[in-house]
Amino acid sequence: MTTRVIEPNEYRRIIELLPNRQSALALQLQASLGLRIGDVLALRVSNFKNGRLEKHEKKTGKLQYREINKDVYAFIKDYAIEQGLSQKDALFNIGVRAVQKQLKSVTTLLNLTNISTHSFRKLFATTIYENNNHDLELVKELLNHSSITTTQRYIRVSQQAIDKASAGVNFMDW
Repeated sequence: MTTRVIEPNEYRRIIELLPNRQSALALQLQASLGLRIGDVLALRVSNFKNGRLEKHEKKTGKLQYREINKDVYAFIKDYAIEQGLSQKDALFNIGVRAVQKQLKSVTTLLNLTNISTHSFRKLFATTIYENNNHDLELVKELLNHSSITTTQRYIRVSQQAIDKASAGVNFMDW
């Protein structure tokens, strides 16, 4: 079973139904930053400086150092203040398995299949790809992949795009 990219409407429904705010926030950050769930859950307030993300990935050891969306940055800062977190504090006190278990419960309730936490990273990848002239190299760099082949497996055409393209074909009038 291959984990698939989630559609934006599925994303919204999942986030709304997650019972734990930290799980919802972790998946929102995963979709917004493109990090693996373990890296998201290991984030500290200090990983966010001057509108940028600075984090070494656990799996690859590679540095993620890049500007992030200003609204995402503001949300993280506000969240840290609201939670009384200092610069050295972790944003989350929840584990990967807990997030996976809650996500599974919600996707089962919604009758959605082939969705895991990695679907949110794939949503990030697909969104970057679609919003940046289908620049596969850019997506590869943002995900810190060592090969374009790996990145290509992340990019999937959305069901909406498939439906729109298919519905737009009509040779019956000829």
